[in-house]
Amino acid sequence: MTPSLTCKSAAAAFGLCLLAGMAHTSAEAADLPVYVPPPPAPVWSWAGPYLGLHVGAVDGDISARGEEDPEDFELKLDPNGIVGGVQAGYNFQFDSIVLGVEGDFSFGDVDDVAYPADFRFETQIDWMATIRGRVGWAMDRTLFYATGGAAFADMELKASEGPFTDKDTQTMFGWTVGGGVEHAFTDYLSFKAEYLYADFNKETFTLGGEDERGRADLQTHTFRVGVNWLF
Repeated sequence: MTPSLTCKSAAAAFGLCLLAGMAHTSAEAADLPVYVPPPPAPVWSWAGPYLGLHVGAVDGDISARGEEDPEDFELKLDPNGIVGGVQAGYNFQFDSIVLGVEGDFSFGDVDDVAYPADFRFETQIDWMATIRGRVGWAMDRTLFYATGGAAFADMELKASEGPFTDKDTQTMFGWTVGGGVEHAFTDYLSFKAEYLYADFNKETFTLGGEDERGRADLQTHTFRVGVNWLF
């Protein structure tokens, strides 16, 4: 065999060995596990319906005066007390912006008594309700929001002088604004704290006959906390 043929044979053998080694390495690499990155964490969303309970304190201001002659009669009362109730609503979320609507109903014992001249005047608010829009900014599971809408209240005025007692009850209607913060501790449970200011239109109350008519207006400050079940 000539030297040139020997060199060519050796080169061919080396090439075959190199190819075989590369194929073996590729096969071993193919057998190695492929790294798959974990799925991204789910993004929390406030969208959807909710139902909840609340409890809070109400501080009110009532100004009443005679309808025919305001200087004839003027009275101020400061009803306050504890209320509790239910709320329900629905949220829509667009990125970090949350829009929603909420309605609530509260009942409790909010009252006050005054003694002008020889009279005893008493006021009592048995229930309050609101229908409001909400707009908020979500920071993951924490929501900061402003709210406003319509407000309703059932207010009773009672006047007593000696054995004489008369009372009248009116449903007050007005508007409310406020704000609060809500935090979702689980996927289905959130807690909130909020403040609402309400201003009700003047209503006419009749005590002691048609000739004893007065106009009364009501403002309230409500501080409350609540829990919501998210669906």
